[in-house]
Amino acid sequence: MKLKSILLGLGIALAFTMSSDAAQYVVPEGQPPVPGADASIPDNAYQNYRYGDIRKAPDFEIQEVLKLRYKEIDELVRDREISVEDAEALKKVNVKYMDLTSHDSTVILLHEDGFNAKMTAPIRAVAGIFTPLKSDGITSFAVDRYALASLSGTIVTPEDNYNENSELHKGMFIYPGFKSAYWSISDESVRNDSPMMLAYVTFDSDSNRHYIVGLSKFHQPNVKELETEMANVVIPSIQPLDELARISDLVKWDNITYRLPKGMMLKAEEKVDSEYSRRVYYGQGLELVIDRGPIVHDDSAMSGYFNRIFADYLYGSSSPLLRDIPIQSAIVWNNGVPTYLMDQHNPGKQSRIFQLIQDDQYEYDMYLTYEDGKAKYNHIELRNIMEYLDFKNAKELRRKAEIKTKK
Repeated sequence: MKLKSILLGLGIALAFTMSSDAAQYVVPEGQPPVPGADASIPDNAYQNYRYGDIRKAPDFEIQEVLKLRYKEIDELVRDREISVEDAEALKKVNVKYMDLTSHDSTVILLHEDGFNAKMTAPIRAVAGIFTPLKSDGITSFAVDRYALASLSGTIVTPEDNYNENSELHKGMFIYPGFKSAYWSISDESVRNDSPMMLAYVTFDSDSNRHYIVGLSKFHQPNVKELETEMANVVIPSIQPLDELARISDLVKWDNITYRLPKGMMLKAEEKVDSEYSRRVYYGQGLELVIDRGPIVHDDSAMSGYFNRIFADYLYGSSSPLLRDIPIQSAIVWNNGVPTYLMDQHNPGKQSRIFQLIQDDQYEYDMYLTYEDGKAKYNHIELRNIMEYLDFKNAKELRRKAEIKTKK
């Protein structure tokens, strides 16, 4: 794979005396500044899944999709299958759906083979590939027609990678939480109008494992947008998962493993009927409900998520969404297995986080309701907990996802 060969061939440099770059970055004297770093952008910008409120697909494509759906709805009215009032309501739901799903972010977590990290990218990636590196390590790719994000875990140090790196655009930087950190931009990718920027980091908390984070924009001759997003969103988002063990516990339910905020207790576990089951947990200012049922849409997990978002959350009369509270969303990749997270943070008031899950047997709807400011943990801590999932048959789920990707 071309992108994989680019990723594996990149490397890093070492220097000593420091000088200031953007507010959150420090670079060694004689090293170039981190491209795109902007001191006016807060270092927690990645926490907003709708960063910049920029659509992840061209406006003309969104309008074409809406035009087609409006035509289909109008035909239902002409055939007297739905009323004019229902048609107008359905059109409004389509607008909400397109707005939500065109502003997704991508979150990638690695927690296999001793690796323990995550990243967030302001792109919409609906397909994934999880693959070994040529040296000891693993990579999770998340990709769409317009962009790619990747998180690799490796035992090869950033310094060793640097010594083999022939790229002209590269440098070293210092950032909180990193023991060592470097960046590079692939010259070949820029020439091909699909620039790719990578960061190579070692965490302060673990000097034996190292990570390579990549972001690429396809058919994008202007490298400035890539540099801005990488420097101000992606790199600040790179973090170990160590904190999760302090604030949450692992809980298994057959094939899946999820995290539960510490202090929450199981209050009910019941069979709703022959096919549906439910678990309910309570804690200080917290309620977590997990509903499990059969797979309704016999297609890929990703297609199933989008069908469920539309039918059960945006259009359904019994939607668990909080009324009139904005939604931000992300496609979350845990060791290469995708899920879909929706976040309704309502500062100082009742808030809710949803995680849509599908394995090879069941659909899960997990939603955490909390009183912001009164719960034991804050909004971001709770969302971090909800992002984390594991699957007993992750290899099989990844294989199915990769088959879908290659078709």
